[in-house]
Amino acid sequence: MREILIARRAAGALIGLLAFAMVGAAQSPGGRPAGPRAGPRQASARAEEVRQAMEQMVIARMKVALHLTSDQEAKVIPRVQELLEARRDHAARRRDAMARVRNLLLDETAGDQEIGRALRDLRALEDDFRGREEGLREAIDRSLTPRQQARMVFFEARLRRVMQRRIQEALGGGRRVTPGPEVEERPDGLDAPEDEP
Repeated sequence: MREILIARRAAGALIGLLAFAMVGAAQSPGGRPAGPRAGPRQASARAEEVRQAMEQMVIARMKVALHLTSDQEAKVIPRVQELLEARRDHAARRRDAMARVRNLLLDETAGDQEIGRALRDLRALEDDFRGREEGLREAIDRSLTPRQQARMVFFEARLRRVMQRRIQEALGGGRRVTPGPEVEERPDGLDAPEDEP
């Protein structure tokens, strides 16, 4: 049970990585939006295209990694899409709540009550999201066999490693993200192929 909870929390971190990667992919190496004069709308449209493409890639790889049947796909994929949407929505709301707390901390005239209220709102937002995420994950798990649930744990861990590596490469930091020995990928059939160059 503890391993499942840890895996689910790690999966929550995955959406943050996906969002960061999407922003990075929508920008050129110089950190500017792609294109000669890409305005905010063009950059936003490009980021949305990248997000959708990445989401479809994740879903396609998940289908392969979990060996989903047609019936399972009809149940699981909409829930996964709903979970991804919930994570995007939560990330935007959390950014706003964090900005509110940060602004209050920077405002010397803000009182402790106002800061406390903003902090409670932030924590309530986190609690609400965890409950919603847990409900969606349980709905997904109900449509999967125990073997597929275990495959999902490995799929999410591998996807997280791939995303971290790509983010690190996009930031110009080379291949390694964390110190320590390289983890060798096992050919045990638990992961979908990466299809990386």
